[in-house]
Amino acid sequence: MTIKKITVYGIRLPLKQPFKIAYDTYEDIESILVKVESSSGKVGWGEAVVDQHVSGETWQSARQIIARELAPLLIGKPVDSIGYFHHVAELRIRHNPSAKAALDIALHDLLARQCNVPLYTLLGGRHHTRIELPCVISMLDPEEMARQAQDACKRGYSSIKIKLGDAPELDIERIAKVREAMKPDVKLRVDANQGWSAKQALQVIRQAAPYRVDWFEQPVSIENLEALARITGATDALIMADEPIHGVRDMLEVIRLNAADLVNIKLMKSGGLHAARTMAELGLAADIPCQIGSMVESSVATLAGAHLAMAHCNIVANDMVGPAMISDDVAVMPGNETHIELSDNPGLGVEVDDAKVQSLSVFEERID
Repeated sequence: MTIKKITVYGIRLPLKQPFKIAYDTYEDIESILVKVESSSGKVGWGEAVVDQHVSGETWQSARQIIARELAPLLIGKPVDSIGYFHHVAELRIRHNPSAKAALDIALHDLLARQCNVPLYTLLGGRHHTRIELPCVISMLDPEEMARQAQDACKRGYSSIKIKLGDAPELDIERIAKVREAMKPDVKLRVDANQGWSAKQALQVIRQAAPYRVDWFEQPVSIENLEALARITGATDALIMADEPIHGVRDMLEVIRLNAADLVNIKLMKSGGLHAARTMAELGLAADIPCQIGSMVESSVATLAGAHLAMAHCNIVANDMVGPAMISDDVAVMPGNETHIELSDNPGLGVEVDDAKVQSLSVFEERID
């Protein structure tokens, strides 16, 4: 079986409410879906959600890279050409991980459907039974964040992640008020999205000690892994690396520098599942647990991450909350807002609604 046609769709995913983090505010999510069709009639879906602050990609640049540079490499190739794709894609163009992730995910989905097995089977088999999702709270005033945290506890969430990073003193107040509003047994996690300096980070971490924060994610700039290492070495609090970790080489650098206690693996930064699985294995060897993160993706990329999280023992957490944050998705997620339950259906395990994709599309390109 060979790859016959690839279609690229640019869609806008409407958010239920604006999403504010340290470096930007999002009113909607610009996504690129790719549909890879084989000569046997099987279909695989993938997705790219870009973040120009992190990977340097934009919606339109990813569109051009996928349609003009990467997708043509796959036409006529066997459906199991995942390793081949990454080799030739890296030779063709450096970086652009989200664009590569879209095709990587589609190839994994297509191959699993061709083999008539769920994707997690190709990734090592089922390790976990289900995936608990956190509630992610946007950076707002302390009282509103506390109100949302209290509501999330009532809705059954077992962990809450809050976005911080614009002002250290205000961030400490946010942490205190959110923890006060939460049930004692619900876990609290903090993500500064690069918003602090190293000294500010240590100040916040010290003053937040009474509030039982599980870990602090990416307190300092993407460009300064050495500063992250200094913070990790200077505190007993757990520190998670996110934005600087774009693939296997960066994972090795975290290990070399002892730069973090945990790593947030995002398919959009690593180029898809192929490298993400290797990163999780490296973390396991170095005693660094991993999280599967999200760029606020639709159910397509979210489920790809969920299958990897289901299959790998070293993936201990996630923030795959895109489908809970968007108001119009392209497929129906299994489970509910607090957890994902993967079935034994082939591939990603859901059927993408072609009519919904068409209704959300801003542009469409076909490669064959």
